[in-house]
Amino acid sequence: MHASLSCRPRCAASLAAVLAGTILLGTSEIASAGEGWETHPYGVPANLLPWNHPEYQGYGETAKPAAPPPIVQSAPKRYTITVQRLPQKPQDVHPHIAVLMAHLPEHAQVWFNGLATKSTGKIRYFESPQLTPGKHYFYSVRIVWHENGKWVHKTEKVPVAAGEMHCLYLSPADEKATIAANLSKLSPADRKLAEAQKVCPIHPDDPLGSMGVPVKIRVKGQPVFLCCKECMEMAQADPDKTLAKVKELKAKASGSRR
Repeated sequence: MHASLSCRPRCAASLAAVLAGTILLGTSEIASAGEGWETHPYGVPANLLPWNHPEYQGYGETAKPAAPPPIVQSAPKRYTITVQRLPQKPQDVHPHIAVLMAHLPEHAQVWFNGLATKSTGKIRYFESPQLTPGKHYFYSVRIVWHENGKWVHKTEKVPVAAGEMHCLYLSPADEKATIAANLSKLSPADRKLAEAQKVCPIHPDDPLGSMGVPVKIRVKGQPVFLCCKECMEMAQADPDKTLAKVKELKAKASGSRR
């Protein structure tokens, strides 16, 4: 279901409530944008945010561009938009709204479902209108940024659900090469096992190798690969659930190769 925001007139109207430095995506309090997300009282441990991981590779352009032209049509080559759901529901998030966090260049511009925002800064966040728990929605998010001497843009479908947070950030466009390079650092036997599992059981949206060299642990004597060290505690907290997820992932990966 489109976070349809456009299928609900009051939601579409609230999306237009754009203020300097802030945007209101719902009918509750205005969600301010700016620095300091990690200290915001949503109860999000800083080490869960992808841009705080030691292996994080993000936007690396250093030039300070002039204002973009009225129409940006070029597609990006160096970077792409990455979307990641936080593995646990944060504290203090209303169970009927979704929160989107954006870690972007300060000059980047953001649109939700075709409506421009005016928020700035490296860290920004946005709150959705009231959503029905248990249903899945999405935003069409367009981001304009500057790379290699020119302005580029990309639109991404961002899934949201009530009570959840998703992160948006720019990452190197050649993810396949990054994954292959990190998997190659494993032993041949471990690489074969990691490729059979394919993704992290704690962060199902993260392919193994996308966040650095996969971390190998043993759960009830069985090898399990994780995207990063921060997932170890959660993987070991419920070993049966972790092993069941790994079994599911292997079956899915095996089916996709047939």
